[in-house]
Order: sequence, then structure tokens, then C-alpha cells
Amino acid sequence: MAEIKDRNTMGNVIRFTREYLDSLYIEERLIGAKEPCLQMELFGETFASPIMTPAFSHMKTFASERENALVEYSRAAAELNQVNWVGMSTNEEFGEALLAGARTIRIIKPYADKDEIYSRIEFAEKGGALAVGLDIDHVFGETGKYDVCFGNLMTCQTIADLRGYANSTKLPFVVKGVLSVQDALACAEAGVQGIVVSHHHGRMPFAIPPLMILPEIVKVLGERDKRRVKIFVDCSMDSGVDAFKALALGADAVSAGRILMPGLVKEGCEGVKAKLRAMNEELAEIMAYTGTGSLAQMDGTVLHRRDGSRLV
Repeated sequence: MAEIKDRNTMGNVIRFTREYLDSLYIEERLIGAKEPCLQMELFGETFASPIMTPAFSHMKTFASERENALVEYSRAAAELNQVNWVGMSTNEEFGEALLAGARTIRIIKPYADKDEIYSRIEFAEKGGALAVGLDIDHVFGETGKYDVCFGNLMTCQTIADLRGYANSTKLPFVVKGVLSVQDALACAEAGVQGIVVSHHHGRMPFAIPPLMILPEIVKVLGERDKRRVKIFVDCSMDSGVDAFKALALGADAVSAGRILMPGLVKEGCEGVKAKLRAMNEELAEIMAYTGTGSLAQMDGTVLHRRDGSRLV
């Protein structure tokens, strides 16, 4: 029993995710290959790369060394022309992040107070956000009861709830924390414009690695609505190679996460830019070696499992 409990931890969910990513191998396709273009089109705008910042929350707690870490990593995204995400934050904090100039997606917690959700959606739209969305997987705590986060009660969200949020704004609406075909289809039914395939850094014990479920989600959404719903991925996207694997399996873009934190804490904006640049270069290298000239040419058949079988 002690062994099972030890395996049932957040740290091991992250380890399982890392091991799965590292178990995927890439074949070379060099004849006729060209220097790749990383440019991405998203929600009618053009960005320099499909690698995005994460929806960080509580930056005053986790990056207390910086005067305003939220603004610093947002400024890094702006200067590199990459999509920025912001997690749990007050309207005032989110407004400061927007002033950094990045095209930013705001993710809101699944508050039991629905008026609070609508209020934050409205603030994001008035502030000029790129998109807005809801985090559906920060609902339960370790006891199975609805979680209370920084004094705010959370609750489950229904398809009708999601549809109401999506219909309340002119912005694209995104749902974060999708880790099953069932929830992906529910999001499509609700009319959302994007989902984030994610286990939220291992909130649920034994959560499936996002890339393990990603091909199934890509397939069913492609069959249902010709992929009108954008599919993003996070969790252990620590390098450009990780990003390539997710993109090859059908993701439209990926978010780097905690891998950005050391540079952010140590050097602020410059530290985040340095890591994002390195990831962009790693992605470009693998795209070049696989004959992938652009994101539109991503092909999952270049990926193999350790036993030699293809994923796609």
C-alpha cells in the first residue's frame, strides 16, 4: 500500500509524462529539406512561433524574487511576438500584463460564483485580450471536495455553462484542462474555439500524459468539425523537441511551463526570452531534419514508439 501511495503523487505524474515524451523517437527526412518557417496563424493573427508562455498563476508567491514577474514574462512574449497566457490573477494584475504589449489569453478559474467568471471575461474583452477561457481541472481538492483556492470556492462546469461563457464574448473562448475524448467533444458541443490538453502539472493521480491522449482527441475533433477547435498542449513542454512531438501529433501550439521559471526568477524578462529563443531554435532544428518546412507540413508519421511502431 505504501508503494501505491508513493506512486500516487504529483511528482510521479510529471515523471510519467516526461518518460512518455522521451519514449517517442523521430526519423530523419533530409532529401529536399529546406530551412523551416516557424510562423503560426492563430485567431486571425500571425505569430513568430507556436511555442507560447504558460498560464502562470500566483506569481507573487512563486516568483517573489521579482517585483512583477507576470509583467516580465508577458513582456518577453511581446518582444518575441509569441502568444502569452495568464492564469489566476486579479483584473488589476491582468490589466498590468496586457500593458506589456503581448497578445494574451486569459484563463479564469472555475469559480462557483458564475458572476465572477462573467465579470472577468468582460474585463478581458474590454482590455483587448487575444482570447479568454476557463480552467476546468482546478475543481477538486485532494479530498474529492470542491477546492477553495485563495478563498474562492470552485465548482464543476457543465456544457451549458461553457456555452454561456463562449456566447457572452466576442473573443475566442478556450477551455483548459481537457484530458479525454469525452471532454473534448463536450467542449466542441459547447461551441468553444480552443482547448488545452493538459493535466495541470499532475493535479489528478495517475493522469494520462497529454501526448498519449492527444492523437485520439485530434482524430475525433477532426471528424466532428474539421478541426475548427484549436488544440493546444502543455505539461512538460521543456524543449523545442517536446514541442515538435506535440505539433507532429496534431497540436496547433504548445505552452512551455515551469521550464521558464528559473530564467524568470533569475533574470526576469531576459531570462524568459533566452529560454524561448533556445526552444525556437531546437524546434527549427528538428523541423529541418524531418523535412518539415512549415507548421502546415507537420506529419505525425515521423514519430515512432520504442518498439518501432508508429503513433499515427
